[in-house]
Amino acid sequence: MSKLIYCATPSRIVKSNKGMITQIMDLVTNQGYGPLHPFQALPYERYEGGPVGRDKSMEFCLRLVDISDELWMFGISNGTLMEVVRAQGREKPVELKFEGFDPQWKEFYEQLGAEFGNPLDKMLAEMGLSK
Repeated sequence: MSKLIYCATPSRIVKSNKGMITQIMDLVTNQGYGPLHPFQALPYERYEGGPVGRDKSMEFCLRLVDISDELWMFGISNGTLMEVVRAQGREKPVELKFEGFDPQWKEFYEQLGAEFGNPLDKMLAEMGLSK
């Protein structure tokens, strides 16, 4: 069975490089899985940055996390940290895929991590990475 992978990606990355969504989805597809990218399912202009608004958009994103088999995290932001906390609470596998996607992930995790209970600390330690 193929897995449905939720692709947690900060909007700041997508805004600076629209092609990033395709790169992320290609990475997931090339590994034999189905990508569920929030900015593909819930276009920024209509949802987070449009009439639906941020709060409702995040509610929808968390519902998408619930139906996914795994969460792959492509960067750090308030939204992606909310999503990873949700995935961990549902005992879903989480993979960190910052390399090549979010060169500022450490800086953002240092700023935001404590607000969310430092949800990546154990994973980062196991990977030999520190925040």
